[in-house]
Amino acid sequence: MIAAAMIPAPPSVLDADTDSDDSDVAFAQMDFAGVDFGGDDEEACVDVDEEEGACEEAGETPAEGGKEELVADTRKGGGLQPSAGSAIAVDGPAANAHPQPTSSTSGRESGLSSIVFPDTDLELSASERELIAMEKDLLLPRADAETPGSIDEATGELKHLFSLLENGQYAEILRSDVALEMLGNELDCSGGDADLPMMEQIKRKLLASFSGDSSTKSEVVRCIELEIIGIASLNLFLQLNYTGPSMDRGLKPEEGEEAKHPLDGINPHGMFRSLANKEDAKLHTPLVSTSDALASISEDGKDAEPTDKTIHSLKETNTTDVFHNAVLSELAVDGEWPFQVCVAPYFLLLARSVLSVLAEPTRPFRVWSGNNNVFERGEAVTDASSFGISSADGSKFAAGAKCLSCASLWNARAIVAHRRLISTRRDDDDGQACPTLWNEAEAMFSRSLASFCEDQAIFEGPQRNSHVASQVMLEWGLAQHHFLKLGRGKVSFNKALGYSGLEVEVTGAEGKRTKFQQKATAQYLVRAKPSSSAAQDPNSDDSASAEKREVIEKQMIKHDDVAEDAILLENIEFEEKDDNLHFDLSILHQSILLALCLDVKNDNPMDGLTGEQMGGYLARVLNQHDDWMVYATALLERAWLECERVHGRERAILQIQALADQHSNRLTVTQSTFKSVEEDSAPAQDRLRNLHGIVYPPRWDMLRDLAERYAKLGVVTSAAEMFEELELWDDVVECYRIAGKESKAVEVVRTRLAERETPRMYAALGDLTKDPTCFERSLELSNGKFYDAHVALGNYYFEKGDLRRALAHLLEGLEIKPLMPAVWFRVGTIGMQLQEWDTALKAFTEVVQQEPEEGDAWANVAAIHMHRKNPAEAYPALLESLKQNRNNWRVWVSKLYTCIDLKKYDEAIQTCTELLNLQARKSSSNAIPNPEERCIKAIVGGSLQSYHDARESGDAVALDSAKRTLTRVKELLDRMKSSTKSETWLYDVSAYFNEEMGWKDDLFDDLMKEYRTLQSEKGWEEDPAKISQMVGLAKGIFAHHKAEGTKESLVKCKLLLNGVKKKIERASSDSEPPKEVAELDVLLSELEEAVAAVEK
Repeated sequence: MIAAAMIPAPPSVLDADTDSDDSDVAFAQMDFAGVDFGGDDEEACVDVDEEEGACEEAGETPAEGGKEELVADTRKGGGLQPSAGSAIAVDGPAANAHPQPTSSTSGRESGLSSIVFPDTDLELSASERELIAMEKDLLLPRADAETPGSIDEATGELKHLFSLLENGQYAEILRSDVALEMLGNELDCSGGDADLPMMEQIKRKLLASFSGDSSTKSEVVRCIELEIIGIASLNLFLQLNYTGPSMDRGLKPEEGEEAKHPLDGINPHGMFRSLANKEDAKLHTPLVSTSDALASISEDGKDAEPTDKTIHSLKETNTTDVFHNAVLSELAVDGEWPFQVCVAPYFLLLARSVLSVLAEPTRPFRVWSGNNNVFERGEAVTDASSFGISSADGSKFAAGAKCLSCASLWNARAIVAHRRLISTRRDDDDGQACPTLWNEAEAMFSRSLASFCEDQAIFEGPQRNSHVASQVMLEWGLAQHHFLKLGRGKVSFNKALGYSGLEVEVTGAEGKRTKFQQKATAQYLVRAKPSSSAAQDPNSDDSASAEKREVIEKQMIKHDDVAEDAILLENIEFEEKDDNLHFDLSILHQSILLALCLDVKNDNPMDGLTGEQMGGYLARVLNQHDDWMVYATALLERAWLECERVHGRERAILQIQALADQHSNRLTVTQSTFKSVEEDSAPAQDRLRNLHGIVYPPRWDMLRDLAERYAKLGVVTSAAEMFEELELWDDVVECYRIAGKESKAVEVVRTRLAERETPRMYAALGDLTKDPTCFERSLELSNGKFYDAHVALGNYYFEKGDLRRALAHLLEGLEIKPLMPAVWFRVGTIGMQLQEWDTALKAFTEVVQQEPEEGDAWANVAAIHMHRKNPAEAYPALLESLKQNRNNWRVWVSKLYTCIDLKKYDEAIQTCTELLNLQARKSSSNAIPNPEERCIKAIVGGSLQSYHDARESGDAVALDSAKRTLTRVKELLDRMKSSTKSETWLYDVSAYFNEEMGWKDDLFDDLMKEYRTLQSEKGWEEDPAKISQMVGLAKGIFAHHKAEGTKESLVKCKLLLNGVKKKIERASSDSEPPKEVAELDVLLSELEEAVAAVEK
């Protein structure tokens, strides 16, 4: 009587307007042809291919790769917005964002060579044991009162190297005969294979020095010499970029024609001289001449020679741009580029190369950048002789290096310095950058912790053992802080505190903060006490260290130095006299207090209360002036806090300026005399001694912070000039924009490029001018390793519609830096448009692995599986997508199709309910479609079939479940009839369902509503399909009235049939009446007979 067609295939498009509140996504056309929705009525199937053909006949031309017209999205990131009729493929986060999430690929190692040296042990002589003990004593941390051990046991070159290291003459170590023998002297320009990375050339030279009988020295002596070279190289890099003093000959330049730069001959060494002298054909000038002395100042602080360099120039070096960029390209890690304006990065490369070999002697060719692995260019090499060393000599080297006590710790320190060189964006760095370096650091610190913390029998004295254990644990905590790992080193800081024996109490006490304060108020107080010490007055310095402490204290800018009417006291005056006294702390104790202060900052939002807590720790550290860098770090932290206070801001800015200036040998505003530059400062070895136990920023970070603070104060032009020196072009552009000088930014970049070319500078020019050749030049300068240029080119071609080239560039960028979910998302979207489904699925899989909460990516994974006729795989992806965003109606529609295909009718009903709920909540509910006719028919038919199957099988559990499903079907149909626009098909489906269930009253009610709905449609009597539908309804209504059998009921039916017949006849008065009129005449005749029978 009522035929409800089961629909076996979903529509290929969604007939809905996509300009809804959920349209912040982009789609690519999907083909659902052939996906089975559980029915078997072939006549009711929709052939998607036929529909596409119909579209083409109608003049619709599908877009390239997407079968639809894609229009530009106005969202940031340049995604795609679908035209009407798109199926689900979502473009989520902007592809130029830079999140750094966890991925399954984050733990993969970069390249490993296949060479492994045998692990053997040496039989050590008595003199070698003494040398190893000396190495341990001199190169591991020492307590303040400890003096370095004697180096008399060392002889010859080794004794000289130890002496130079203790006196801070790091450049002389790199000029020593030992260094030049391995790395080539200035005249030896032929060393090294230019086709190999510099890091590998260094390692090959190092290993070659152990081959045959080329030296009379023992393996232990040679390994200690190499360790000193690595440490000196690292210290020199840190001196030039962190602590100062700089080596620019600013005070006393050499005179005459033979004047040389202090780093000539070692930056780089002779083996790289050919590369250092090479200039790009497009390069206008070398950075600084390799022989010209830099500008100087006179000793009396007057009449300084003019110079075109700014006070804060970070590019005072003696190498060309070609060599500088080549070194930075080798130091690039996981797609992250080093900070361009660092000084002499070659020394860090040298330190990393040497120390990593000594720390892992049996696997000497580990690398931190997959692109640097020579073995990726050909077959793996297993013969040690290919590296210039026999397996036997390699075994001797490995045995000698294994005797070193300090190589792992110093290698870990070099890794941390390497990580701090990497120029990650502050806001986007979530701790997942540089996973390769983190894996290496974790391994090195794990070994160091096992040696110095778990086994504290390194030295005979327990005090030295505890000191070393505390220092190493503190450095491990700081490493976690620098890598932004979970906890940021909190646990390690507390363990270091325990090893050190320091007792810390955080409390409050009444005191006065200003000069004119009458009533004491509560102040934050940190009390720190070593395990054994006597209380001392802060002014009771012993005569031996008084002069040194006086020099260190001169770093402080006092309130009275800034303004005569300053109201703040230098130190809080506590009411209790004992609170103004303190116990004398060691430098290690002070470093631990700074770490605890850092932990407060990491654990709390940066507000007033956090500032008070940090201030208590800093005030305690500033009570002593024992170490130049520890004191400077405390001053810097305090200045950062005071920048947020009205009365301290001026002093804070000047303090930061002074700390930045003390790096330079030149005269500045805050060091205006020769005495302040040379005599009132600490030598390099004193500045570096405790650097690894504190968080003192590199000079570029300090200047960046200072520039940001100038910008916040409105001094935007000065800030822009500082950002320009740092080559932070985004900030330069923003400052000039605020100053109303937008065109100035492009002019500045072009001017700087005329002087010096860098990958980042060309990328910045490309961003400003939208010129792809700038990005291509950036890739040339970086040897193809500048990730941002690859992504910028990919986005450029994507916006131009050249999807193939865009995909190629984005994939090249992801090879360098795979942990970029936004870029993977863009790759997936392009893959779908190009119908490269494997590429698209891989890309979206990477997104959900790295960013599990990215619901749009889960939706796209599901869409690809649906296209591949694999609803079982699509279903869990849809669940994950809806877990993240339950307001995306498109994903609900996809789930509806999938549930029907999997015969999950209860979930399909729930999905329909959610769509209706979204319609009720959304103001633009017209954009959210009703559940489609074919879907409702499939749910009704499938539910009824499940019920009949359960009855036939006699399965009580299945039957009970089927009954509950039918109840939900009834509720869904009732809700749709009451809340959605009246449509005849809905009443038809409901009538069919009620008839199957035997609910005759509900059946008749649905038939009458369908009749009235059809009657209200204009022109139904002229449409053959609707005439047939109306006659079918009339038959159903006739059957109900006839079954009822009352005269009143029969008369009503007669009137209804006569009305339908007359309306059809009037519409066809000029032609032959349709065959349905004859069917109505038959029904009327039967009614006449029935009425007559009732009247009798």
